[in-house]
Amino acid sequence: KGSSWDCPSISMAAALSLRGPGADRPWWLQSSALVCGASGVLVCVWLRRFSRQAWAPWHAELEIARTLARDGLRRVFKPSAEDGTAALTWKERVQRVSELRAILSLERFHQIDNARRSLFGQDGWGKTSGLHHMQHLPGLVFRGEDQAICQQALDRSAHLFKNPREVLKLQQEWENTPIIKDLVLIGGGHSHANVLRMLAMEPMAGVRVTLVARDVETPYSGMLPGHVAGAYTRRECHLDLNVLARFARVRLVRAAAIGLDLQNKRVLLDGDRPPIGYDVLSINIGSAPQVQNDSAEAGVTPVKPISHFGARWDHLLEGVPTWKGERRLLVVGGGAGGFELAMSMHARLKKELAKSGNDAKFSVGLVTRSGLLPQHTPGARALAEKGLHEKGVDLHIGYNVSHAENGLLHCKDGQTLPYDDCIWCTQGSPQGWIRECGLKTDNDGFLLVDQQLRCSVLAPLGSDGSHIFAGGDIASVDGFPRPKAGVFAVMAGMVLWINIRATLMGDKMVTYWPQSSFLGLFSLGDGSCIASRGTLAMEGKWLWDLKDWIDRRWMWNYDEGLPDMPEAANAVGAGAAVAKAAGGGALDLLRHATMRCGGCGAKVGATTLSQAMARVDAPKQPGETAEAKVVVGVGDDAAVVELRAEGDNAGTLAAVQTIDFFRSFIGDPYMFGRIAAVHALSDCEAMGAIPQTVLALVQVPFAAEEKQEEDIVQLMSGAASALRESGCALVGGHTCEARELGLGFSVNGRLPGGADQALTKADLKPGHVLILTKPLGTGTLFAADMRAKARGPWIAAALKSMGMLNRRSSDILRAHGASACTDVTGFGLVGHLLEMCKASGVRVAIDLDAIPIYDGALECIAMGIASSLQPANTRLRRAVQNHDEVCGSPTYPLLYDPQTAGGLLAAVPKGDFAHACVKALRATGAAPRATIIGEVIGLSPASGDGALELITVKVR
Repeated sequence: KGSSWDCPSISMAAALSLRGPGADRPWWLQSSALVCGASGVLVCVWLRRFSRQAWAPWHAELEIARTLARDGLRRVFKPSAEDGTAALTWKERVQRVSELRAILSLERFHQIDNARRSLFGQDGWGKTSGLHHMQHLPGLVFRGEDQAICQQALDRSAHLFKNPREVLKLQQEWENTPIIKDLVLIGGGHSHANVLRMLAMEPMAGVRVTLVARDVETPYSGMLPGHVAGAYTRRECHLDLNVLARFARVRLVRAAAIGLDLQNKRVLLDGDRPPIGYDVLSINIGSAPQVQNDSAEAGVTPVKPISHFGARWDHLLEGVPTWKGERRLLVVGGGAGGFELAMSMHARLKKELAKSGNDAKFSVGLVTRSGLLPQHTPGARALAEKGLHEKGVDLHIGYNVSHAENGLLHCKDGQTLPYDDCIWCTQGSPQGWIRECGLKTDNDGFLLVDQQLRCSVLAPLGSDGSHIFAGGDIASVDGFPRPKAGVFAVMAGMVLWINIRATLMGDKMVTYWPQSSFLGLFSLGDGSCIASRGTLAMEGKWLWDLKDWIDRRWMWNYDEGLPDMPEAANAVGAGAAVAKAAGGGALDLLRHATMRCGGCGAKVGATTLSQAMARVDAPKQPGETAEAKVVVGVGDDAAVVELRAEGDNAGTLAAVQTIDFFRSFIGDPYMFGRIAAVHALSDCEAMGAIPQTVLALVQVPFAAEEKQEEDIVQLMSGAASALRESGCALVGGHTCEARELGLGFSVNGRLPGGADQALTKADLKPGHVLILTKPLGTGTLFAADMRAKARGPWIAAALKSMGMLNRRSSDILRAHGASACTDVTGFGLVGHLLEMCKASGVRVAIDLDAIPIYDGALECIAMGIASSLQPANTRLRRAVQNHDEVCGSPTYPLLYDPQTAGGLLAAVPKGDFAHACVKALRATGAAPRATIIGEVIGLSPASGDGALELITVKVR
């Protein structure tokens, strides 16, 4: 679109005018042609510049005029039973002009975007409707001076959005301010998405924000029917909360809220997680269809949670090529969601059957109790019924379904409907804990809020709910009943942001006036759409284009449209002059100062550490009077010390000691605490020892005392969950204040059978194979996560694996004859494998293609993102005999990737032992992705230049 401004086309036309039979015309006529051609080029250039203006180009007006002539005026003024306008009076038809104007104003922006993106590409999304994607909001849901307050907030955010260096300064101020207040957001719905985006642009110094969400991705409900129809991928219609939270510097806690402790201001979470404290709370958790408890057994799938519905739909599509006979699918619920799903399912299944060449029959039916689209106009209902009839979707009206059983829907009047698959999309209901949390609800159980979106506390608990907000489907505005539609959740997002900010900062709150008329766009599954607004109903393919644009544009603003934050050295001059004068890598060090990794990626490099310790004359054994002997010291995963006892209990005990500490690399303090404990215990487990006791070193940010108390509770509760699982006791520790959260443990264990039973690094044997129990990639994944570039599912999968203890893996490896073992952590696979090779005097070969990799790790490497420890680890490439040959492989950099809470790397006898070991590791769940990655191929050279080239990397 915008091809009417094509410069090459005009230039070619001008050139052609100079050729042909008239080429021998007088010179003044040829000059005129030249002038016309040049003028055409200038006009085209001017039109291109014209199209860059903030107001609508005439091309958009032309497209709207065409739309009016084709669909608009006829729909407004011509009576028709088809769209329900036959019964409307002339005055009512004239009133619908305002509804049409509202739709066409959106279409104008749509056409402008088409023109912008023909010039700017995807960047054109951000150059259309003013400076903020919700610039139209003040006049819709605000009145009086509140419009100015909203406009100021939008302008402020838009200015910061275009000036990320100013945002960086605000974020630095936020980082340097003690934590005073806690804002907790429950749920990642449409309203909270806007709050998070605004928070990213304008962080509040002294306020820590925590997002509590069950899933790391939240579906955009408006795009679900399109996903079902095959128009969108799963990623395209899901908002990544991990990316958005990282961008906003918000702690993401992946857990389900199950209640509120209003007296103590705490959110109760499921599992063994402790409650999370709040000063200000906002709830945006949506709703779900009312469905019977045994729905899964009855073959009924509720449309929410959408993740469960999506899995069921994918499974159904996979089985389409094998369908035989006739398949019957029913959608229960005659609202907009049920109608769109039925139409989209029918269109997709028809397409999939044709693609697979299967001639099986199928039917889709829509079951409703009280009619189709009951909350929309007669015109919309008439067009919807027409669409169902034309596509062959059965409509069952008047079926009041009571329950499902054995492939039959049972109605209260005794009627039944058979089905093979049933999707439940009835009126939504709130989660059970909402009714019991102590906040006022409406008759349907949804939170009752005032026009500031504040909740009220029930009388026995007090009346002050001014610090608790709610928005989206879970909330009902007192005195303004509205349908549970996504448009209201989107509009409420700005109200929530302004009033939450006002509550925390003591500013004036605004009043929300929900729209009485809203635009509904219902997909027919075939590239066409029905529009319903007020008394107006229309149908057309251009309306699908409009809906697609609205949905994609909204999603773009919360994902790909988020700006990249500048690095510190580009934004501030602190230290720049000294770094420039110092030369070398000083300026690069300063540039990356704010992007240093946490976790085990925060280690000092192996080369630096070994050089430093070589200059230190540290004692290797205790003093002469000590009743102890160091059997294994510096250089292995843990120290093995023989403790001698005298008297009646004379004898020796093989004790194992190790220590670990690192800075936090994730926002969830509970999960960080668990991973820190798992990581520290791993050194002990790698040696085959049993952890007994630990001492903790806890580092908490400077904050109000009650906030530090909450940090310690969350952190140590996560650690305690791992210690409890390991059978290890916490016997003490030490705390200190710092800029960020940190945690470490000193672990004491014992070796059953004595010191000679330790699995050290020094016993690799030729003929043994190498087994790795966990994938690689945590370093690059969390480096990308710091930059808000890692997808939520990638991080969630990695955290799940990192939270698994290595204890069971160690036991299985030992039972299958493991001779040597280590855990793969900060120095990467090559670094730790090199330590084993040097200690054992052997050479090894590893299969690069066999190494398990975390989802997303290769994508992060492809983006050029690596851990800050990676350069130091990569210096060990001299240990790889064929580095030049394999360094071009996309997987190769991951051999140097620092791991946090990584897996075990062990050597076991080749053959049946090795395969049985891997099978046991996977079957027991101890290490679901355990793999044989290489073998010990021989002894290393005694001396010479090749002595260090101990590792060969094979690529298939």
